[in-house]
Amino acid sequence: MRGKAGLILAAMLLIAAPQAGMAKAHLRTLYSFCSQGGCADGREPSAGVVMDAAGNLFGTTLFGGDGGVGVVYELVPNARKTKWKYKRLYSFCAQSSCADGSEPEAALIIDSAGGLYGVTMAGGATDGGVAFKLTPNAKHTKWNFSVLYSFCAQTDCVDGRDPQAALSYAGKESGAPYDSTSPLFGTASLAGANKQGVAFKLTPGTPWTEQVLYNFCSQSNCADGADPVAALTIDPAGDIFGTTYTGGANNQGVAFKLSLGDGRQRGVTETALHSFCSSANCADGAFPAAALHFDGSDNLVGTTFGGGMKGKNCTDIGVDGCGTAFKLTLNGDTWQETVLHDFCAKKNCTDGGYPLAGLLVGPSGGLYGASLYGGGGGTSPGGGTAFEADGSEQALYRFCAQGDCLDGVEPEGDLAMDTSGALFGTTLFSGANGDGGTVFELIP
Repeated sequence: MRGKAGLILAAMLLIAAPQAGMAKAHLRTLYSFCSQGGCADGREPSAGVVMDAAGNLFGTTLFGGDGGVGVVYELVPNARKTKWKYKRLYSFCAQSSCADGSEPEAALIIDSAGGLYGVTMAGGATDGGVAFKLTPNAKHTKWNFSVLYSFCAQTDCVDGRDPQAALSYAGKESGAPYDSTSPLFGTASLAGANKQGVAFKLTPGTPWTEQVLYNFCSQSNCADGADPVAALTIDPAGDIFGTTYTGGANNQGVAFKLSLGDGRQRGVTETALHSFCSSANCADGAFPAAALHFDGSDNLVGTTFGGGMKGKNCTDIGVDGCGTAFKLTLNGDTWQETVLHDFCAKKNCTDGGYPLAGLLVGPSGGLYGASLYGGGGGTSPGGGTAFEADGSEQALYRFCAQGDCLDGVEPEGDLAMDTSGALFGTTLFSGANGDGGTVFELIP
């Protein structure tokens, strides 16, 4: 299995017997995948969901569908939001040789007319992945699929391949929908001039065009980072921020900034804001796999999959440390990193561990996220947690709290929040139909 989902193969083996429920938030399962024969409705939703203005949820699954390589789906609530209707909008590999893409690991974005945009890790003209769009008709009863760009279209894949993260655009941090005319930005985790991934720009047109903004590992020993697997974040000034999973001064990832200058490739400069594992025993974290976000006070917040506190609370899945939540604060001309929470800091890892999801910044400044592992208590490692980091981290929900893990395990994608403060997300595995995964709502 490729991509971020591949990071959790060992963690899959850690899920043990269900535990008694703990609920600082009430969980409601909105949908369990593999409800249809052959998992035609999808399987293993790696990414979180996005919500449109009408309250409908949209997402992707990594596998399942008619071709077995993923779907785009919609969940539509009734008037009281007590029931949700599933709709499959597209099943990948519908075209010859999967020219339409396969294995969508990333979340979607929505434009002001209701169009959906995303990427796939594989498929396309040369199996390097695609960027795609789904355009609804006026009644949203039919959707037209189009490939915007097939990666690895250039010799030696210098344009990048294997995009794993959601597309971004100016204004996304504020919650505004995409305007459908501005450029889109993203990362491809592989290939590029140095074979270590790229940051790219997609410009609308007929056809859409791709421009590589930055080739990672352009500096000696990849001090500028390598293997970008997370989405980019654009600030109001047009500067771009992100993370790489590896590379940096200690080869355990960096947080970086791209300054576009005049917008041409030779005008783009990259600055490593922080090289992870710079502190003794990687106390500052290691292997950031999630996007950075602004917290409302011009600080950047994020998570690392590893590093941080080490000890008996951590279970060995091949990564030292159980991960961190962190903050980057601009101090003069430099950025200072502060660890907000060391995961598995609580006995038996009841606070969770190994987060792949980023931090959602709530309207009051609270930080919300999900951890892949932990929360079980006792001798069980648990199925992951949804948590709030508001001064101190607390688990809002510990997965696998229901018999046979009907509530799901291993939430990998970012959380979303509606205007009522309810949180929405996905679990990669379990649910009512074996290991198909779920979409859930957490009600405060």
